[in-house]
Amino acid sequence: MLIVIAGCGRVGSDLAKSLSEDGHDVSVVAASQERLARLGDSFNGRTEIGLPYDVKTLRKAEIEFADAFVAVTPNDNANLMAVQVAKKVFGVPRTIARLDDPARADSYRALDVEYVAGAHLISRVIQEQIVEVEFNYHVTFSSGDVEIVEMRIGSGGDGVPVAGFEVQGRLRVAAVRREGRTHIPEDEFLLSEGDLVVAAAQHGVTTKIGKYLAPKHEETP
Repeated sequence: MLIVIAGCGRVGSDLAKSLSEDGHDVSVVAASQERLARLGDSFNGRTEIGLPYDVKTLRKAEIEFADAFVAVTPNDNANLMAVQVAKKVFGVPRTIARLDDPARADSYRALDVEYVAGAHLISRVIQEQIVEVEFNYHVTFSSGDVEIVEMRIGSGGDGVPVAGFEVQGRLRVAAVRREGRTHIPEDEFLLSEGDLVVAAAQHGVTTKIGKYLAPKHEETP
């Protein structure tokens, strides 16, 4: 399949690399070369700099031949516009948009836009308290080596960027819950004491990040 992805933040870059590794042809549109640098040197797909809904930019990304188009920028309006252009102008058979603000869901549905409401899905996961041991475990994969967990940030983690909190190959942050709102953070997002972090974590990684976490007796419900 040829898949065009608009947006190259944490979600877009991960998706692009994963699809490319699975053997798909991938074309990525981003606002800057800095964003595209997230793809790394091993990415062998096409890249274009420009707005996600710009017709000329999308043509350069070969959207006219695309089997699917995905808009995953942090801007809901941009994602909506990009999907509309992909559907109405280029007739892409499958389009999906990222939606961060649940209040906009009705607008997406009214325009018949297929979407993934990341904030809603992640907040639902956070509500499911399954096991309380070292962390609260949500999902354990069949290998048993990696779990989806949540952890509370302590004073040692206050002001630490997500990129500094993560451990390459062992821990990856998926979402941060703060003051009733769920964020899908970029690398530069600064953690704050009291944040609830949802991540994919390899067993035993607490030895690497324990200094950033709140002791169990200090955690808030």
